[in-house]
Formats: sequence, C-alpha cells, structure tokens
Amino acid sequence: MHYKVLFRVEKYDLLEKLKKKIKNLNKYMEDDGHTLDIEVVFSGDVVKHFQGDRNDFLGEDLDIALCANALKAESMEPINNDNIRTVSAGIGEIIEKKSQGWIEFTVE
Repeated sequence: MHYKVLFRVEKYDLLEKLKKKIKNLNKYMEDDGHTLDIEVVFSGDVVKHFQGDRNDFLGEDLDIALCANALKAESMEPINNDNIRTVSAGIGEIIEKKSQGWIEFTVE
C-alpha cells in the first residue's frame, strides 16, 4: 500500500522527536513492504533550524514546507532549495494536503 503522511511540527525543542518519528515510520513501512511520501510542515519557532548553512533536511527524501509567517516572525527570508520550499501559511498547506487524503501526524 502507498501512504502519504504529513508531519506537523511547531516547536524547536521537538526537532529531535520529529527525526525519530520519521526514522521509525520509514523502518515500519519498509519492513511491511509499503511505500511512502512524507511532507513536513514547519511553523512556529522551529523554522529557525533552517538559518544559515545548518540544514540536515536538505536533499532528504522528504518534502519540507516552511511557513512564510513563521519565517517572517523569526526575521528570516523565504527558502526554496531542493526539497525545501516556503508556503504562504503552514495551516493552509496542512488543510490542502488533508483535503487530498494525506494523513496528519502532529509532533507534540
């Protein structure tokens, strides 16, 4: 079966938890023979992870959506590079993806 999973993270201190959840999900899907698309919507202060050159999500097999409102709140410019893109609003991206059948998982 093919799954489309939308991770949502809003707090910087949950970044490591997000990485573990993605790793665990990928392993589960692989072990059970499923295929998977993953998008991660970053909003809130977690977008500051993308400041400067520190970017361990670049080139990953993930689609990264950064909330423009959150970037602005952190005095950051929009980012569009490889698998990372800026969307006008994180909540809008989530609603759109859910209307397309994506399964949402909020990292809390």
